[in-house]
Amino acid sequence: MPDIIAGLALLLVISGIAAIYHQSWTVHAIVAVIALALAIYASATGAMLKGRIKGSSTDVFWLHRRIGVSLGAFVLGSIIYGIWIRLQHADPILSSVHGRLGLIILIGMVLQIVPSLVKKDRTAYRGLHMVLGYLLPAILVIDSAWGLHIGVLSETKYLVLAHSISGGLAALAFVWIILETMYPTEMGLGRARIASFAASLLVIAGCWIAGGYNYLTDYGSNVKPAILAGGYPWAHQILMEAKEHVFIFLPIIALSLSLTIYYLDDDRFAGDRRYRRAIAEIACMALLLVLLMFLMGAIVSKAGNTGLEA
Repeated sequence: MPDIIAGLALLLVISGIAAIYHQSWTVHAIVAVIALALAIYASATGAMLKGRIKGSSTDVFWLHRRIGVSLGAFVLGSIIYGIWIRLQHADPILSSVHGRLGLIILIGMVLQIVPSLVKKDRTAYRGLHMVLGYLLPAILVIDSAWGLHIGVLSETKYLVLAHSISGGLAALAFVWIILETMYPTEMGLGRARIASFAASLLVIAGCWIAGGYNYLTDYGSNVKPAILAGGYPWAHQILMEAKEHVFIFLPIIALSLSLTIYYLDDDRFAGDRRYRRAIAEIACMALLLVLLMFLMGAIVSKAGNTGLEA
């Protein structure tokens, strides 16, 4: 009961913030990012409960429950925030993919939280609960990237959107690798390999292919001149130049990490903490680079949009 009361109080606070800053999509984005972080944490504690990863806490169930309630409050608060922004612009709430994804997330959260709070015997429900728990972070990443894309560009550029979504999903895959190496189990190495393959594919497809093609066909000829002629030339001169250099070696880091994990044997993974720590550090570096690329890309896109509208 105290967890539910705390969740409702948190929801009221977020709703109050939405009422005050109802025209700011930035605050809406911050609430969504916090929800995403909580979703990852909830998935991790859920995996600890099932023994998929080792946990250090002795009270994982109650931690998982509290995180789940907080996650529900942030997801519902984010959706209320989004609806409020839509109403201010007189837009149909479900007219966009972003809005429809938000509805899917809301339904998923209801199916996750309500049965967990009211049912004592969760045996028949555990399979659905587990599947939804692993799907929600990925859907939240896609929805957050989509919302950020619309908020920055005010339109849909599908190559840029694919670039952003693949980067967000790659970041999620790197987090998965970090968790598997920090809390190793018998099947952890196999899952880390899957995550590393997914990260490499997403980085190559999103960074090299989608990002590179967009740079050659649109950014270099249209967006770059608008940025340099506008009020924020540093967005290209500093941020985009940095992105271009990271663009070269980020896929190489992802591939190297994937190959290292692929050729690592089970005994060394389970018994040698130094190897796991080295893998986790490389995955952390790749994760930080992806997040940095995401942030710099948003700033560059905003500067380009401002320059094109001038």
